[in-house]
Amino acid sequence: MLDLSAHQSAAGWRPLSGPPPGRAWRSGLAANPGAPAEVLGRLLEDGAEPGWLVRRPELPGPVLEAARQHPQWTVRAALAERPGLPAQALAALAGDRERRVRRAAASAAHRTVPPPAAPAGLAVDRDPDTRRRVPGCAGLPLELLVNLAQDTSPLVRAAAVRTDSWPQLQPRVRTSLRADRDPAVRAAVRRALRVERELPVSLSGYIAESDPARRERTAASAPLERALGEWLVLDDDPRIRAAAAGNPHLPTDLALELATDPHEAVRLAVSLRADLTEAQRSAVAYRVPDVLPELPWVARRADDPAELLRLARSAHPLVRCAVASLERLPAEVVAVLAADDELAVRLALAERCADAPGELLRSVYEQLLGPASLVADPRFPAPGLARWAGRAEPALRLAALRDPAPAPELLVELVADGDPVVARAAAGDPRLPLRALLDALEPDAQPEAAAANPALPVPFMHRLLELSAAR
Repeated sequence: MLDLSAHQSAAGWRPLSGPPPGRAWRSGLAANPGAPAEVLGRLLEDGAEPGWLVRRPELPGPVLEAARQHPQWTVRAALAERPGLPAQALAALAGDRERRVRRAAASAAHRTVPPPAAPAGLAVDRDPDTRRRVPGCAGLPLELLVNLAQDTSPLVRAAAVRTDSWPQLQPRVRTSLRADRDPAVRAAVRRALRVERELPVSLSGYIAESDPARRERTAASAPLERALGEWLVLDDDPRIRAAAAGNPHLPTDLALELATDPHEAVRLAVSLRADLTEAQRSAVAYRVPDVLPELPWVARRADDPAELLRLARSAHPLVRCAVASLERLPAEVVAVLAADDELAVRLALAERCADAPGELLRSVYEQLLGPASLVADPRFPAPGLARWAGRAEPALRLAALRDPAPAPELLVELVADGDPVVARAAAGDPRLPLRALLDALEPDAQPEAAAANPALPVPFMHRLLELSAAR
């Protein structure tokens, strides 16, 4: 066993207070960005849960090859599910001796274009559950698709019949599939042939429409003839009136007839139309809902700085929120929105816009204890956040870790925080003093987060694996 007594003594690592938390250590090491290939290779040998092969961002070549040749099929299957798996590795897994690995490889081939031999082999696999996954493979040759559409298994034939694949099949194959003896295949053919009827645009077509869902979709988006628009604004159903009020094809004068509708949803839809003047918009009595609606017409003006500035000064807070939610904005527009009186507008700018100023993020976060994602945002102004370490709100103590130069004793204090999220984050901070990091490996502390800390010396990583194996 590796002798680390000198390191342990120097670092002040006391003996374990309980049984080694082997699973937590292994899980942490698997996620540790500082773990070298030797440590990751030992994780494979020691039987760690193989899911880490999927989750870990970087996987050294020797570890990938060891996982590909691992004796346990669960490890090879987990490797097949890894995003961005090299095509050659995927091809090797497609020929694996275990059908469950081949199934995983066939599904992975939907995301990665494999070498031609891989889908060819999967298409003739003896396992029908593997073959039925092949029609979705990226870059599938037409001849393989035709063969799968004539497969002996109805599961495979049904999977080969899709809206995009149907036109590629020869007439004789399509004729055979239409008359297939299996109902699942015939149902797939019907789905592939299903053509959505166009929505009615005339009053007579709308009256003839019997599907309530299509009627509502017509009111919301169809290019309405005026007679139909006049009919819709008088509809007894407020859902239909609200849908029509938001339809950009409804003439403005008809939409304004709904500005005094008794239902709030209808009035709100009117107030959010793109064709209203600010005076017309302000004249509508609306209530801001809890869930902010999408305004696609605002997004379509993203390349017009003058229009964005005008909308950023709109009297309607939801219009301003829609502008603030755009990913990129001119500096003048950002300045207007960052000073907005409505917290919802400032929050939308902080959460959605890459150009939001850092001070805005800090003020919004402190005011709302906002989403934790803001803490990790590179726009977040980190200097000085250490002062939040003593705050009662766990979210603000968590944000204190974003300070670029926290005192070492502050990090040690946060490892023992009563909130588990704060304690885990502190235990994984690479600036944590080594002695405190080793203490956090204890079973009653934060063993997984500490094992994932990239500052953990490699000899200690090996020691954790030895202690885990000795349990």
